[in-house]
Amino acid sequence: MKISGQTKPIIGITGTNGKTSTILITEFILQANGLKPLTMASWKGAAHFLRLTEQLQAEDWDCLLVEVPAEALRQKKIAVENFTAGALTNLALDHLATCRTPKQYLNTKASFLNNLCPNAKLIINADDPQALALAQEDHVEYITYATNYPNAMLVAKNIQYRGFTMQFELTVSAEINAFSQTVIAPGSAKTVLPLMGRHNVSNALLAVAIALLCLGDLQAAAESLSRLSGIRRNMEIIAQKPVTIIDDAARNPAALQAALTAVEALNNKRILLLHGIYGRGGNILNQNNARLLSAWLKKHRHNQLYVTSSLHHTNNKHRVRISEEKVFFSALKENGIAFAYYPHLPDAIDSIATEAQTGDLILLLGGPVLDRARDFFAFIPVTSSQNLQNLSFNPT
Repeated sequence: MKISGQTKPIIGITGTNGKTSTILITEFILQANGLKPLTMASWKGAAHFLRLTEQLQAEDWDCLLVEVPAEALRQKKIAVENFTAGALTNLALDHLATCRTPKQYLNTKASFLNNLCPNAKLIINADDPQALALAQEDHVEYITYATNYPNAMLVAKNIQYRGFTMQFELTVSAEINAFSQTVIAPGSAKTVLPLMGRHNVSNALLAVAIALLCLGDLQAAAESLSRLSGIRRNMEIIAQKPVTIIDDAARNPAALQAALTAVEALNNKRILLLHGIYGRGGNILNQNNARLLSAWLKKHRHNQLYVTSSLHHTNNKHRVRISEEKVFFSALKENGIAFAYYPHLPDAIDSIATEAQTGDLILLLGGPVLDRARDFFAFIPVTSSQNLQNLSFNPT
């Protein structure tokens, strides 16, 4: 199957959260339906992007999916006018190290929308008021998606948690023009998503919206979602029994809240939360992360918080500054939150594994500081256990 049209689509995904996951889900759907997408799920520089655009036109690829980060937009290292379509996931507090102020961050993201070429397609998250507020351009064709806003063009209805999966009705409520000029008629399809959380339903909606522009087939896109095998560090299930272990790369307040809301639906006995401080995220972000975690722990006082800076298991780019540690700990103490701090990641995991009991959930929650956390768990499933002799600590 090929995308008909004179030029091969270049689709840019920007926003605060969900960019990489959206690209990976879209890539899976397109590949499952016979298309060959090129992807840059994380920004690797302007030179690499240029090589991919040349490769797209010269070789047998159907489209290019690109993460468009604030850094590339601010430094004007990406030619937005070359994009056939753009997508805006959400806008939340983050990337202040690049943009310095929230206003500057919003203006940077707005520049992506403003500079899209005439008649480009722009996909907007209608659940996000700030994203909608930026949608003021009249030279683009809008497509909206939502999990809460019922008047969006693509909506997830009747969302239900089913263990580690999400079930919902994927509904197209208005005609959508595909890249091939095929008109996608309103319709619906029952969908199972093997990723936890309403935020992942939102990511899947955006992925389906992009896939529809390429495929023009709602049923095919929805069916492909059910065969997704998961995404590394996106509510990733490391183990289920006797202790559940979930790994997620959330690193800003909105992402932390989304992950915490998702795991609450599992109804585990306790949640033992290991949080990696946001290295190079800045003082404001880490202070707000601590306040968000404090508010959650006050509502769920039977759960426990462990914190690490992962001094020797993260690279210099993401190394935690002393000032970031101080503001994070100060915010926890101001809220009366008890926590255990371990500068070294292996020590943190050793402690949390020793504490865990059958029926507990260990939640690894944080950005690159926790990228190696899963490597320190070795797990052998058993049918029943009064202790964690089968959940071992591996310090290698």
